[in-house]
Amino acid sequence: MGQNAAVRRISAELVHRVEGLRPGHELVPVGLGVGARYRLDGGTVCALDGQLRVVRRRDVEAVEDAGLLNATPDLGVVVLGYRDRLVVQLEGRALEVGIGSADAAVFTGDGRLVVTAPVDESVEDQGTSYDSEGDHLVRLVDLSSGAMVDTVVLGVADAGIFAVPHPHDGSIVLDAGMGQDGSASFVVRVSGDRLVVEPLREDVVVSGFDPSGSRLLLTPHPSFDDVATVLEWPSLRTVAELSGAELDFDDGGIDMYGSFVSDDYIVLQAGEVEANGVLLCTADLEPVGWLELDPAPDGESELSSILGVGPGLFVAEVWVDGEESSAVWRVPGEISSLRV
Repeated sequence: MGQNAAVRRISAELVHRVEGLRPGHELVPVGLGVGARYRLDGGTVCALDGQLRVVRRRDVEAVEDAGLLNATPDLGVVVLGYRDRLVVQLEGRALEVGIGSADAAVFTGDGRLVVTAPVDESVEDQGTSYDSEGDHLVRLVDLSSGAMVDTVVLGVADAGIFAVPHPHDGSIVLDAGMGQDGSASFVVRVSGDRLVVEPLREDVVVSGFDPSGSRLLLTPHPSFDDVATVLEWPSLRTVAELSGAELDFDDGGIDMYGSFVSDDYIVLQAGEVEANGVLLCTADLEPVGWLELDPAPDGESELSSILGVGPGLFVAEVWVDGEESSAVWRVPGEISSLRV
């Protein structure tokens, strides 16, 4: 692995091994960056802290095909998605909304919910009818009544969307992934009773904001350019970029996984094919060093993904002898005293 751009080897601190949880599949809301996380375990919604430990539980009425979309930190409000409806579990009552197959839901802080969902269409091909997903919609829902206050068509089809809320200003960035066909991203703002949606960039992955909300990290889409980018917020001016070519890889690059872990530092998954590592960078995407995840699991291992989970914390999923293993790691706090 070429490492001319970042020669240091830095020991990350093992916080704990994660048991009984697949972070890349079970954490809600879906996303790469640091934020509140929840999990649906049967009929119980669990609120997790930055170390992915359960800090609160709430039993809810959820049938087998329910999917958890979001919740409030106190679990006073829980949003469940079904094929044919959205159910908001409030304190003492449940609110049903006529939105099926929702893939993202974000609280706006004023008793409303921004929801994304595809339009279900019936398609006939050679005499056979089947269901298909059409354009994606963004909807503004009033949580007091379940009324849909406003709707905007995104103009992307056959997409899966996840949402990245800004930590302070109420705006939401949507990432609409379309597999090998690329992606589209949008900025959503609520203005009174209206949704204002503007395009952001195409064929990138939206990671998330730094804690201050002044910068947004975009990582490479697996099918397109090998460049991570930091944008100034809200101007969207590019302030930093880092490409795999700058890291002197022989046959690799920067992966889609990466996150701000503080206002000053970013972790990126990068490396040669089937030999990825965790690269610590400054907020300007200047490489600081490779984080060593020691003690490494016994057996032959391969890094699968990293997700930001808390201040200075990330969870790494590793394949070890054909099985998944996850652990939460802490980035060393004093970069000036790191072991080289």
